[in-house]
Amino acid sequence: MKIKMDFVSNSSSTSFVYISKAMLSKDDFLRAAGVSSDSPVASLFEAMFYQLKLSIESGDTLSSIEEVDDLAGGHDFTSEVLDRMRDAIKQGLTVTTGHLSSEECLAETVLCTEIFEIESERFYINAYDNYW
Repeated sequence: MKIKMDFVSNSSSTSFVYISKAMLSKDDFLRAAGVSSDSPVASLFEAMFYQLKLSIESGDTLSSIEEVDDLAGGHDFTSEVLDRMRDAIKQGLTVTTGHLSSEECLAETVLCTEIFEIESERFYINAYDNYW
């Protein structure tokens, strides 16, 4: 029998939904997160923005209620979030689902390992799904 006595890491992944009329902007993200450009953590939040934007751009855009219904019964989104996704599609908003991984850079790891929801007048992000 072999026992590994070295560093062992678990990986984590998080599903999220992004709802908006337009692509996420850095200014909107920082404002919604409550981070000013001169904050000591501004560079981390800017890196988080860029990782999140990349994940949105490579995510899946849902364009019908049926596509949202296909997600029901899974563990990625709560029934309340699914209802919000359906309402957004009815309103003509863009609904995008994506994934984050702890195997990437620090900014994406932070986003992945935290459960978060950001709501502003310009966008909504829900990343409650978190498996560590």
